[in-house]
Amino acid sequence: RPSAAERLGIGYAALSARNASLVYASAGGYRNDSSRRDWPAFDDVIQAASGIAAMNERDGEPRYFPTVICDKLCGYILASTIGMALFARERRGGEGQEVHVAMMDAMVGFNMVEHIWGGAIDEPDLGMGYSRMLSVHRRPYRSKDGFVAVLAVNDGQWERLFQAIGQPELAADARFATMQARVRNIDELYGLIGAAIAQRTTAEWGIVLADADIPHGPVEDFQQLYRNDYLHEHRFFRHLDHPSEGRITAMGPPAQFSATPASVHRFPPRLGENTDEILRELGSR
Repeated sequence: RPSAAERLGIGYAALSARNASLVYASAGGYRNDSSRRDWPAFDDVIQAASGIAAMNERDGEPRYFPTVICDKLCGYILASTIGMALFARERRGGEGQEVHVAMMDAMVGFNMVEHIWGGAIDEPDLGMGYSRMLSVHRRPYRSKDGFVAVLAVNDGQWERLFQAIGQPELAADARFATMQARVRNIDELYGLIGAAIAQRTTAEWGIVLADADIPHGPVEDFQQLYRNDYLHEHRFFRHLDHPSEGRITAMGPPAQFSATPASVHRFPPRLGENTDEILRELGSR
């Protein structure tokens, strides 16, 4: 929290006085200029406060996503923000600045961008929440021997999907002929697709949907992902010999750079391993 950093003498004001070009980045639960600046916040707290848990309700009860989605996403946003500040420093003669990502604001913006609905025109009573996303049928479809993810978006894809499930007449059905009609009848539409998918195996649907050029894929669990052919093709999982921890597995960077290829160059740091180095860079030692 900001006040803790300030008490320790490592707040932005103290450090920027020593190094005016410093880009000082932090992420907290709430904005630094708000009444909640020092409220404690963890992933679960922000999932609840930002609407994530309520959106994920089951049997009438809110639930957390089974991953630290706020911590991880806000880390990505902070990294992106740091890049912007470094670019600005290059353009502003080396002048640094403080950047802060408020987890609450980040997650409300992330979650509400498609769910603000009537609120976008300042009429929330018209309803809020994107119906297709909130449909109880929006989930992987059960096949004869597993589950399949299938998603058609535009008119052409829906026409091909109706052909693939053997019901081409649905393309002319007034309930499903346009995007607006499909949104209004999304539960019924997804129910029809689900009933059709149940008639074949996952592998059979893989062939049919690939031929129809419909976005699709099997549902894979953690064990299957660890052995996934695509991920092993480009060595996503990197097996390394750590000097103190023995054999470990690291995951490769998701981004590709043509001129400066990303890779795993060093082991995950041990607690405190880089403290002196970082403090020297900040001008504190």
